[in-house]
Amino acid sequence: MVFDALLESVNVLSFLATTALVILTIKPCRASGVPYLLAIPAGFGLMTIAFATQTLQPFLVSGSSSLESSVEAAWLLTQTYGVLFLAFAYARRTWLRLLGESTTFELLVAVLIALVFLGVTLLTRAYGTIDVALINGQLFLRGIIMAGSIYLVYETLRNWSLTQRASQGIVTIGFALFIVEQLGFILALGNFGSVATFLAYEGRMVALFLLNAVLIVGLKKDDTVAAMKRLGLGGPAHSRPSLLQNQQ
Repeated sequence: MVFDALLESVNVLSFLATTALVILTIKPCRASGVPYLLAIPAGFGLMTIAFATQTLQPFLVSGSSSLESSVEAAWLLTQTYGVLFLAFAYARRTWLRLLGESTTFELLVAVLIALVFLGVTLLTRAYGTIDVALINGQLFLRGIIMAGSIYLVYETLRNWSLTQRASQGIVTIGFALFIVEQLGFILALGNFGSVATFLAYEGRMVALFLLNAVLIVGLKKDDTVAAMKRLGLGGPAHSRPSLLQNQQ
């Protein structure tokens, strides 16, 4: 794998940005008294691990193509799970009760995604080339990430009156840019060149910047309620937690 200083810098910034999101969300999620909200810092934590692994990938693979594909699959699968953790947290107390409130079902979804990914990769490798197998596996996982991001946009839009008042809709824009990120990477897999790669990384960085900004700018220290509202949580669609209800 060729070392690219610019892309490595973006990956390092991605790692730092998601680390900041873990720090910014874990305290208000704990203080909210709602256990399932801890899936939010957990999701950002998994994304942090994914971006850290992506950053270290050129140093880990040491020119081994087989090891490179394994490391890439590992961090991309970890990022997928991170986005799913966020989506599951937003699905709680909504009409998607089975998805949002059944830990067993969530584990089955995670296992199923891993099995389908392995199946797609192995079957393609058996009847085609390794490169095509890797591309198909990436397309599958990036499609899952995109679907999760679309759901996050949908949930914050469902609570638009709350989201707009709390953050001017910035959290929705941030999640929408995750869709742009995945679209860029998918186009890059289709040989659309550096423009697609730029679109992907730009979408990711702006998304992470906006999500950090919404939890920092103008937010009073230890204001748990405001932090949850800015994330688009605590609205009627989520059967508002008691803490949020008491402080409306």
